[in-house]
Amino acid sequence: MYASAWSLVPFLVVIPIALLTRQVLPGLMVGLLVGAYMTHPSLLGGIAASLQYILKELAVPGNLRLIVFLYGFGAFVGLVRVTGGVSGFAQFVTSRLQSARSAFAVTWLSSLATFMAPDFRIITVAPVMKSVFSRFQVPMKKVAYVIDVTSTPLVAIVPIGTAFVGYMVGLLQTVGRHAGVGSAGALSPYHLFLQTIPLNFYSIAMLALGLVQTFRRSRPATAALPADAPPRGNPEALDRFRVVKPEFLPNQPHVIGYAPAEFGESLSPDAPHPALDRAASADDQDRGSQASDARVGAVPINPSGGTDKRTAGPELPDPVEVISESVRPNIWNLVGPLALLLGLTLYLTWWNGHFKSPTLFGALAAADASTAMLQAVLITLVAMFIWYVVQRQPFHRTMFGFLAGGNEMMGVIVLLALIWAVSAVSTDLGFTAYTQRTIGTLVPSSLIAPALFVFGCLISYVIGSSFGAWGILLPLGMSLAASTHASVALVAGAVFASGTFGGFASPLSDNTVAMATVMKLDTMAYARYKLWPGLIAAGVSTVAYGVVGWLMPAVT
Repeated sequence: MYASAWSLVPFLVVIPIALLTRQVLPGLMVGLLVGAYMTHPSLLGGIAASLQYILKELAVPGNLRLIVFLYGFGAFVGLVRVTGGVSGFAQFVTSRLQSARSAFAVTWLSSLATFMAPDFRIITVAPVMKSVFSRFQVPMKKVAYVIDVTSTPLVAIVPIGTAFVGYMVGLLQTVGRHAGVGSAGALSPYHLFLQTIPLNFYSIAMLALGLVQTFRRSRPATAALPADAPPRGNPEALDRFRVVKPEFLPNQPHVIGYAPAEFGESLSPDAPHPALDRAASADDQDRGSQASDARVGAVPINPSGGTDKRTAGPELPDPVEVISESVRPNIWNLVGPLALLLGLTLYLTWWNGHFKSPTLFGALAAADASTAMLQAVLITLVAMFIWYVVQRQPFHRTMFGFLAGGNEMMGVIVLLALIWAVSAVSTDLGFTAYTQRTIGTLVPSSLIAPALFVFGCLISYVIGSSFGAWGILLPLGMSLAASTHASVALVAGAVFASGTFGGFASPLSDNTVAMATVMKLDTMAYARYKLWPGLIAAGVSTVAYGVVGWLMPAVT
């Protein structure tokens, strides 16, 4: 059974179940049980072995540090939200925008302060931009698309201060240890992750395409509403209306400030136009449907496997968001902690590595980045609690934000624990040795990266999860890279890029569902709207992986 075709069984179980259920966790659980029973074929032997694999991987110091980091990072985000940092940022942005072009520029620049996680960026930026762009009559699907482009594709290539970094470095460390890649210590997991950033062609292509689509010239914009005008429920339906004086309008409460452009100021107040009646009726229906919707943040974040709209239950308000709406806005409760976290991460990473290299970049490359990131998060959390005491923030509220934010990362932590366990059992079954002896001798090294990218795009699109796709494919990719002498960084970059595609484009992605909910868009229609740009970037990336795979030497 060792190093035979049987070693593929756990992964052959994981992928179909994940595709069938649109969830990664059930597939990983069944795959772990199947692999454990293959190594311990007795009535209770498989269950006991499964628990042993999980506990053994959780006891690895690097894995335990990653778990604490993820929980602490979630707590950091929760504290920022319940202390008015997010609402303060929203207030600051809203009061300074006077045109659609400047609003789009701020949407891109806001990623400098909200890049920690895609869902955090959506919760922070989307409601603000929805209100701002409704004044400029910009279609909400375009606004949502621009925010989405600067969410998952951007966060996937940010090297510090994100939950993605911790997750990706942790995967590289565990999978590399089982696959025997970088085991000599010459290539640290974080150093390998830095090498994958310029090789995540999908993120780079998507950002470039999104930038062009955001600022390309289009038809002249219509006149903007006053800054204090209430946002319209459906700006797209009112594209052909323009601002006119109120005395020239019929008595239509939901379209005050608008009249059909072809009538202009000659419209008589005694002769309501059918188009206005239809617009008002549509607006009434839209407002009625929104009344039962959950508020911003109501869509639960599920990084382990997306959200299946067919089986989703009634949406409940996010308690963190409910509390944050009642707190006085304070932008410094976002800017201050974020600046401290990033500064400490850079400094502690340098400090950890400066004993090994005298140069700045050499020290950063040689450092134990996971330890530095954990230390930075813990110090920042302590400083935040002290700062909140000075501000006289209610202690029960800050503790709630800490625990609620940390608990939101439990899905990711459980996902990681199962991925580690499945990787361990597959190693015991000889998965790496088998792939090196069979697949590695049949597939040219130049085709490994493009093939994995295309396969990963299909998986991540169906399950709607970046994290899930990475956890499924990275063990296979690292084993193939080791057996074919392909570039490890290129293969890992292709896997990360393929998961990014699903997180961005899939209608089952939690980010797609959350964005559609916040912007009041039809989820499937919005997913179709951004699928074509996603496919264009994916096609360019596939070609790039083929070319670079042929040119790039192996990195060991």
